[in-house]
Amino acid sequence: MSFFNKVKQLDLGPIAYKLMHPETGEGLTYQQVNRALSRYLMFLGLIYLYPNVAIAPNREIDHVWHQHILDTSKYAQDCQMLFGRFIHHFPYFGIRDEGDRQQLNAAFAQTEALFEKHFGINLAEADSSNSEDSSNDAKKPGVCVLVEHTNAMRPSVDIKVEISDFFG
Repeated sequence: MSFFNKVKQLDLGPIAYKLMHPETGEGLTYQQVNRALSRYLMFLGLIYLYPNVAIAPNREIDHVWHQHILDTSKYAQDCQMLFGRFIHHFPYFGIRDEGDRQQLNAAFAQTEALFEKHFGINLAEADSSNSEDSSNDAKKPGVCVLVEHTNAMRPSVDIKVEISDFFG
């Protein structure tokens, strides 16, 4: 079965529900969710076409990706159906230091070029139907990237959590 046919089988309703929910989600309109999901599916297409390339979503797509990931069983099933493997998410890309930020910007520029090449879409183009804040999300990279096999250091804080005897 082609990747396109697999994508058509995805149930995006739960993700849309979460994105539209005013209290626990983003509170987006139907039109905003439709656009964001459409771009997310294109993002998944690029992951399929370029499995060894750092594909960096914009913030709009990253919000959708996060909502998908939060439904862990659905996300795992969808990844297996689409890619035959789990697609990992590395949320530290671009926030560790200035060199890392530059790598994120380069990955995002490459992602923008691939969106233009494959879909004829300027990923950074604002949508006049969106609020100013959400349309700005299309212009900025998220701080996440697709990672298959990473040796990248996760940032960490040296913290000592006090654990009392409640574990027995």
